Amino acid sequence: MKTFHRLLTAGARLCPVFETSRSNLRTAGAHARNGSTLPSTPLRLVSNTAALRKRRSRFSDAVRLHPARRGLCLTIITVAVAPLLPTVSNAHDAKIHASTATVRLWKDATGHPIQEGSFVAARDNELIVQDREGAFVAIELDRLGESDRALAEEKLKQARELNTRPIRQTAAVGSTPIPPNSSGYLQLMESAFGAFAPKVRTRSDAQHFFVESDSIPEHQMMVGITAWQQQVPLPQPYTGANAWQIPLHPVKAARPMSAKEHFFRGAIALAVNGAPIFNPLNNRGVDAYRAGELDKWGGHCGRADDYHYHIAPTHLQPKVGPVNPVAFALDGYPVFGFTEPDGSPVRNLDWMGGHTGADGKYHYHALKTYPYLVGGFRGEVREVGGQVDPQPRAQPLRPHTQPLRGATITGFSGTPKTGYNLRYSQNGRQGSVSYRVLDTGSVAFRFIDANGRVSTETYSPNQRGPGGRPRPGGDFRRPRRPGAPPRRH
Repeated sequence: MKTFHRLLTAGARLCPVFETSRSNLRTAGAHARNGSTLPSTPLRLVSNTAALRKRRSRFSDAVRLHPARRGLCLTIITVAVAPLLPTVSNAHDAKIHASTATVRLWKDATGHPIQEGSFVAARDNELIVQDREGAFVAIELDRLGESDRALAEEKLKQARELNTRPIRQTAAVGSTPIPPNSSGYLQLMESAFGAFAPKVRTRSDAQHFFVESDSIPEHQMMVGITAWQQQVPLPQPYTGANAWQIPLHPVKAARPMSAKEHFFRGAIALAVNGAPIFNPLNNRGVDAYRAGELDKWGGHCGRADDYHYHIAPTHLQPKVGPVNPVAFALDGYPVFGFTEPDGSPVRNLDWMGGHTGADGKYHYHALKTYPYLVGGFRGEVREVGGQVDPQPRAQPLRPHTQPLRGATITGFSGTPKTGYNLRYSQNGRQGSVSYRVLDTGSVAFRFIDANGRVSTETYSPNQRGPGGRPRPGGDFRRPRRPGAPPRRH
């Protein structure tokens, strides 16, 4: 019961619309123990306005909470309340969260203690535990010993299965179902992405347009990069449940979110050749194009060796034609090139780089200067962990690499069957990276550095690295590594 109260207290601190009391908790606990249904008000949800009056000094607007805190608030409420709500129909099994009451000493591969705490959540490449003081601590899965890591990955697997389990939905009385093929953008999407079939595969339902690809474009890549972090393009499994999904019925946002202040992680749009497009500002808030991080086509590779663009891929326009967009933003609106679909000049763009066309539909345009495309989302989107959610996850095969100072990529050639060869110049000397994807899914690398040293390495899918996968944000503490000096606050 003390743990339950700490979780709710943490929720109240992090979420300004959540309140409870000790008497409520005692009542809820008593009903949970004797198996009866809960009273109508064991937890009190107050309106945003009332909560904000009480917490005006800490939060100016409930909807402006940091996205990670919003997610953590929901996690805390779910963890605390799920075990007490056995009568709720169609709810996911709460056993994953109920196990959090067990305190465990989490250890690294050598058996040294990392952190003592109870399991709360496993997300992507991190485990979240709660220590005895009620604080939430993030632990990288790569640090855990074999048994602890197996437990965490099993929890993560269960969570993923629950999140992908179909949910039966019942329409509200008097509501009108969305008929198939009713979107005004469906035909445009099929035409634009269809230009790259069969490499790019698409499907749709009444609400979303799904795009499957491996993110590897048909054009040459990497050449021209002068700020290289030693990543190379590897195919990504953007298929099935991990496919891209674009709303077929975009809804204009009451308060559009700026890409200059949000979405520094993950994609903001999808090129019609199946390659994602990230914010023109990198995760440090720097213009990636001006920083020399992009190739001649406006792309480069992320920490998961995932190729993506950071500016509008206008080089695709000749293949799709002027009447088709070169990309679609993840809010559902198309991104056209430097002219209107009829070839006329672009005029009167808003601060997001878009406007309403002659057909009465909103769309964005490519720009030759910052923000290059989609300066903000005209449509409604959800931000979680600094990126648009949902979106596919890149799968890292090897640990992320460090910048190679003074290197310029001068050549890139090859095919998926024969393998690839990347060539670079560093301080007047030549180096190269050759690699090939094997039938097993492993990738064999051969490195020749600028001093002529040769090394080889083969990475397998079961080797985990931090890669480009999103990490939980928010106020999580990270345990110190053994021998590390104390943190300064």
